[in-house]
Amino acid sequence: LACEGINGTICYPEQKDEDKVLDFLNNHDHFHGLRTRISYVDNAIFHRLKVKKKKEIVTICGGADGSSNDEKPVGFMEKCTIDPTKIVGKYVKPGKEWDDLLDDPDVVVIDTRNKYEIDLGTFENAVSPNTDNFRQFPDWLHRFAKACEDADEKNSPNGDNEEQKIDGSKKEQCVLNTEKVDDKTKGVFSNARTLKPVKEEDMPVVRRKPKAVAMFCTGGIRCEKSTSYTIAAKVFPPDIPVYHLDGGVLAYLDAHPDKTKSKWHGECFVFDKRVAVTHGLNPSPTYNACHACRSPISEDDMKRSDYVEGVSCKKCIDQASDKQQQRFKERQKQVDLAEAKGGKNLHIHDPKYENGNES
Repeated sequence: LACEGINGTICYPEQKDEDKVLDFLNNHDHFHGLRTRISYVDNAIFHRLKVKKKKEIVTICGGADGSSNDEKPVGFMEKCTIDPTKIVGKYVKPGKEWDDLLDDPDVVVIDTRNKYEIDLGTFENAVSPNTDNFRQFPDWLHRFAKACEDADEKNSPNGDNEEQKIDGSKKEQCVLNTEKVDDKTKGVFSNARTLKPVKEEDMPVVRRKPKAVAMFCTGGIRCEKSTSYTIAAKVFPPDIPVYHLDGGVLAYLDAHPDKTKSKWHGECFVFDKRVAVTHGLNPSPTYNACHACRSPISEDDMKRSDYVEGVSCKKCIDQASDKQQQRFKERQKQVDLAEAKGGKNLHIHDPKYENGNES
């Protein structure tokens, strides 16, 4: 919950005759116009209900890492000064109009999610900012816009205009990714609090100035904020329109149950026990979660010698301290004992929080 609005996911048993939960939300005085999306799973995807009151639904401001003012990146905001309920990009429905933007080589489509999310899947021709958290996005965006401006000058009549076609036919995308996914780090949660700018070598290659900018995210919340910031901060010239995908990736996958007619490749990371979803919002057949580091892991990952259920995987085996690994082992032991007694959808107390303190 925040002044910007409400965002969340809840999981409850299906109600055949009437859905009292949805009826309550849709008819509540404060929730008029609430956008809802329904999907189905066999088991509960949360351990317990959490309701959080926050300054921002998706955090874009603040110096979480304690950097000095001299180290603040471009676009840094101590307090959020944008309002996506008042200024926002043009909504694009998850159909032909969005696909046309993806196909247009003169439009840059930006995935505003973090790197560990993008590793599991993204749209065809989409550009990754390679961010670890959303606070890094404004700095990345300003640097990217400057690169677009420089490319425009370079490709002006007086500049060194480079050939923009491949094999003499297909026009090359105006912006290209540089990052290749390393299987060792694929899906790994990185520093969620850092303000350090994305490395220069991880910035995209700008071939020429885009004629339009489109953005997307998981459920349509983060990209509302990113387009709001883009327009409010006048990051791009006024002749470049700014769009975003209405309802995000989840709306697109919901509208495209047949992957053969989709421009989405891979799976969409979600923050619950499903780990990821596929076309039609079906739970991932590929990924589980390492209960030690929360990173997505495949069945092949779980067959490796460095995988110990609840304790370690190939992505975190060298990261946890001895004390942490011992805590993970004790937690998993309690899970195993409870399951042996017939427990389901368990939430096991972590010794880390005994007596209200972290150990």
